[in-house]
Amino acid sequence: MKSFNLKARGKVLYAAPLAIASSALAISLIAPQIARASTSNLTAVSPEQLVSWIQTAHPVSLNGTVTGTTSFPIPSASLLGGSGPQGVIGGSTTETYNVWANGTGSFRSQQVTSAGETDLYVNPGSVWYWDSNTLTATNEKASGTAPMESPSVSNPQLSAASVVDKLSTYSTLSVSGNQMVAGRPAYTLSLTPIASDSLIGVVRIAIDGQTHVPVQIQVFPKGSDTPAASLGFDTLTFAPQPSAIFGFTPPAGATVVEGGSGAGGANVTSGGGSGSSGTRVVGTGFDSVAVATLSSKQLSTLAGIAKALPTIATPLGIGHLYSNPVFQAIVLPNGTVVAGAVDTSRLLQVAAGL
Repeated sequence: MKSFNLKARGKVLYAAPLAIASSALAISLIAPQIARASTSNLTAVSPEQLVSWIQTAHPVSLNGTVTGTTSFPIPSASLLGGSGPQGVIGGSTTETYNVWANGTGSFRSQQVTSAGETDLYVNPGSVWYWDSNTLTATNEKASGTAPMESPSVSNPQLSAASVVDKLSTYSTLSVSGNQMVAGRPAYTLSLTPIASDSLIGVVRIAIDGQTHVPVQIQVFPKGSDTPAASLGFDTLTFAPQPSAIFGFTPPAGATVVEGGSGAGGANVTSGGGSGSSGTRVVGTGFDSVAVATLSSKQLSTLAGIAKALPTIATPLGIGHLYSNPVFQAIVLPNGTVVAGAVDTSRLLQVAAGL
């Protein structure tokens, strides 16, 4: 999947659980507190059938509202971008998006706040991001002719598919009942980490009972029945959408930024390799740990943040620990950051091998 450039977004970004270890200090998982209810009119299915539906789900025509929440402070992507320390660790968040999809590769997400309106227009071959507050339109083109998929920050279907693709192998799968999402009956697939050092207790994905499209994802800390974060629909209609909704032309007076080839986002690699961002991933599945080597500008930003964090003894000396219910990061004395949805002992184990 080609994702929209993180720097162009200019805001806190969130990723699915699997991306916790892929982007060093960004943890995701956002969504609505949608009422759960038993739905007895759905045919019994196996976990494997639900996984198959998620993996083979095609884009569909729809419109609705997607609400995301996190119940704890999270690090901002601006930390790795080298911005100032203010706002690097934000508080609990709730964000709501209006979304549209046409079923053939076009997707639009709109967020309206007191600061203005931001819109994401995804079409085969290009992505436009419009910020009315700064009057800036950023365009990123896909390489070749492959359509670009919409970022998962406002798309539960992509978030769910990404989680299943990367984490199902490292999970115990079960069907944990049914629920109502956006007024529609849905199955609930639970992914329980096999890894004992994961801070995540379970990831639950709701799949619409009629269309088999993922409509909600929730992440629960170990030992808790309250989601730490989730992403999903609170209103949803499956119907054809007018083509005009997906078109965008920068208005007169707008600043237009060309974003390039569509590679987007921070570059990371698995195993021992390293991407241009200086981040590599150690391990697999839920106990993956990101190791980030920061630039001098990022280190300068980090120094101010670290002073506010508690200290911790590491194999390399005294470091600083950031922690929330489903994510931890240790800033080592040399400025390297180890981070993941794992307990402290796992982070220290990785640090010892550096």
